Amino acid sequence: MMPTELTSFILVVLFWLTQVPAVQVKVEKHLLGETAEQFFSEGSEGLLLSACGAKDFGKIDKSIKKTAKEYCVRLSGVRQRAISGENVNYKDELSIDDTKTASYTFEGGKFVAAEIVFASPAAINNNQGKSFSDVFNGLKGTYGAPTTEAILPYHNAYGVPFDRHQKLWLASSYAIQLDEQPDTHGWTKVSVSTRGLYDKQRAESVKPPPNPLN
Repeated sequence: MMPTELTSFILVVLFWLTQVPAVQVKVEKHLLGETAEQFFSEGSEGLLLSACGAKDFGKIDKSIKKTAKEYCVRLSGVRQRAISGENVNYKDELSIDDTKTASYTFEGGKFVAAEIVFASPAAINNNQGKSFSDVFNGLKGTYGAPTTEAILPYHNAYGVPFDRHQKLWLASSYAIQLDEQPDTHGWTKVSVSTRGLYDKQRAESVKPPPNPLN
């Protein structure tokens, strides 16, 4: 017979584990796995589309006002295709941060992946941007220690050797991959996807090439 005290302790632990909410991945203001309709109703996309519908661009950032009307047509088209269930890749052109680019992928009417590339601080961009360690520490603080880590050899155009760090977080609902290109023109790339898409792409990448004689 198991002691009553031990049984009670196990039940308390199991209850606590069931109450811990699953970690959700958020990119800018968008939750991974949300519907395309929700995606385009929030953040900078939602703000611009709302302005497009009202033909009122007073709240739009000055840096994009000149092209806002033209962008309305493109963004509305992307939104409609994504909501209808098409496989769509969308590059964010609304950000005013020149040291970062972001692109998003939709499948089956849902936001399933994103890729964000941060320029490394360097003299060519007035030392703006984010270093690999900055991005890594931010991810680690939110998602914990990575599942796997690797250091690969890298040589720049002049043959100078560097260490290239790669890290991977795997969970039941998401995958986050962190990669860097070191050197003065370096960058740090964060690739986020649903676990289903990650597993699918992984399986496709290891498929043997087709037999040309078949």
